[in-house]
Amino acid sequence: MGCGRVWFIAKRGTLETLLAKFASPFQPGELVVHSTHGISRYVGTRMLQADDGTRTEYLQLDYAEGHRVFVPVEHISRLSKHLGADTELARLTTEVQHRTPYSRPQKPK
Repeated sequence: MGCGRVWFIAKRGTLETLLAKFASPFQPGELVVHSTHGISRYVGTRMLQADDGTRTEYLQLDYAEGHRVFVPVEHISRLSKHLGADTELARLTTEVQHRTPYSRPQKPK
């Protein structure tokens, strides 16, 4: 009998290689709940490049009024499936945008 745990062992791999093999537990179009931003619609995963040239895979979440949040796959624990009836998407206000956990400090030039 298994112990109910899944172990991932990386040999000679980089973080980028591991992220390229990421499989989302959500289906496109599904409602998900973000612990900070509320209810959104999962769109899919996207590989995005930061200003410093690093590439990372993100989960794209759509909110009301056409707003979007890109969640790094390493922060997937902040998301869960919405189990209730179909509902309205959360609105991102300036208050929510100021407390986003994904803000990066600007690099000195």
